[in-house]
Amino acid sequence: MAIFALVFIFLGLVFVCNVISTNMRKYLRATLTALDDIPALGVLRSKDLKISGTAVVCGGSIAGLLSARVCADHFESVVMVEPEESVTRPDDHHHDEKSSSVVQQRSRVPQYTSYHGYQAFMTLAVRKLFPNFDHEVVKAGARVVSADHKFHVAGVRLEAPWHQYTANNFPTTTSLSRDGFEPLIRRLVLATCPNVKYVPGAVIALVRSESSADVIDSVRVRSRESEESNVTATLVIDCTGPARGGFRWLQGPSFTSTIRTEQQVSPLPLEALKHTYDPKMAYTTCAFDVPPALMSPIKALGFPEDFATAGLLYINMADPSTDSRNVIIGMKGESSVQFVCGGWDVRERMTSIDDIKKFLSEMVVLRPVPDWIFRLLELFEQEQVPSPYVYARCPPTVYIKYHLARNIPSNFIAIGDSVLNINPVRGQGCTKACVEAVTLNSLLIKCPATPTGNTKGTENPLPLDFSRNFFDLQAKRTGGLWDTYKSQDYAWKTTTPAKGDSLDTGAWKRAYGKALLRLATKDRDVSAVFWHVVNWLTPPTELFSPIIILKLAWMQVPGCFGL
Repeated sequence: MAIFALVFIFLGLVFVCNVISTNMRKYLRATLTALDDIPALGVLRSKDLKISGTAVVCGGSIAGLLSARVCADHFESVVMVEPEESVTRPDDHHHDEKSSSVVQQRSRVPQYTSYHGYQAFMTLAVRKLFPNFDHEVVKAGARVVSADHKFHVAGVRLEAPWHQYTANNFPTTTSLSRDGFEPLIRRLVLATCPNVKYVPGAVIALVRSESSADVIDSVRVRSRESEESNVTATLVIDCTGPARGGFRWLQGPSFTSTIRTEQQVSPLPLEALKHTYDPKMAYTTCAFDVPPALMSPIKALGFPEDFATAGLLYINMADPSTDSRNVIIGMKGESSVQFVCGGWDVRERMTSIDDIKKFLSEMVVLRPVPDWIFRLLELFEQEQVPSPYVYARCPPTVYIKYHLARNIPSNFIAIGDSVLNINPVRGQGCTKACVEAVTLNSLLIKCPATPTGNTKGTENPLPLDFSRNFFDLQAKRTGGLWDTYKSQDYAWKTTTPAKGDSLDTGAWKRAYGKALLRLATKDRDVSAVFWHVVNWLTPPTELFSPIIILKLAWMQVPGCFGL
């Protein structure tokens, strides 16, 4: 009888632990990811339920475009203020459908022509915002491809979780670099959202409401002809990227935004929210436009997959204990192969195919760079396939911790690089902005069309805690990238650490991450968790699950016994 009682108690404990674990995972998924918010995207409010007034989006890059698309479903009107002339000319909102090149260039985006990462989350979200997205990608001369990133660490591959999907439902991404993806999204926004319009110029100041010090009434815009005017705003979204316009505007004479934490009795100036370090990243991008006559010879080289359906071909990240060089090789559009060679304090500038081959040959890897890559380069050299070589040195990484601020206007938020720009080698910047735009949508859904009691008599319909709620949720969903990537970048001695840090800061995270990657190269289930986290399809807390920790501990056993 006692045995049965013990078995019953044990099964009961297992059941309770399972219920707690399931609910905890649901909570973490809802809090740390925006995955559960995707189904609510693209739902247009009826005209009589639209939030009154105008959402003003400052900046027309990817973060601004996605924010404008979200706001178009909720607000009566959306205004995008963009200083770059080529973006706001109506005749330039198109793409050459038979080439991977685009009409306009983004002079304010140095990596505009470089390969960009679009994780699986972004494809899911953009498909909801633009139901014809896949068709438009193909129409723009690109492809929808599997989100198998062919990711390697020091030459050792981390397998994508094909064993958890069928071939037809494996998550996807697109074979577009920034100069193809951004114009495509811009065209789709303007084609599907008649209440969105561009205003050429630059925002120079925020104008406070006379009825409430906590609300922005309008933004002041300076045109290219140096004429100034005010645009009334129900919501202001800073999408100015590394310029971080909103951070400057909030330090103007009309605002007294300060930072205060529970440990501090006296407030600090807004400038205290800004944290920065410099990983000293640099890279060269080159794209080889492959003529149709070379398709057959390329297949004969041992090319790893069908050239007609390929996406990313090879990514290798350096082991910081031995090297600082990375390479990304992927398709740009239908027939262009792009090489991105660079790394931490890498000073070489590629100007020829020989330079690329030398760079690849000198990478320190446990398993050699595949031969087909060198044969491909030799074919390009033999056939004199042309390519531009574009060198870019990345700016320092900056994080504005708005979630710690007090007295931030209730109708001001910031999205994308205007809050946090991360080391671009991670390829996470565009998807990060997308996660934040989806987060914005989840909060706007809860907002009434007209002012309520929560607005305390102001004429603005947004609740007075709107900004606070957004920045708090943003910090939980994307702010963790700051500590994660900072600790990784500190592994290279050339990195300049943030104020108050040393390169030893975050050492335990680096040690855990290195052990985790080593395990992932041997265990496909652990590699699958890593892949899902990178693609924003599961919370990063899954990397600290009990089963993974046990596997890591078991991996150390042979070393403990000298085996």
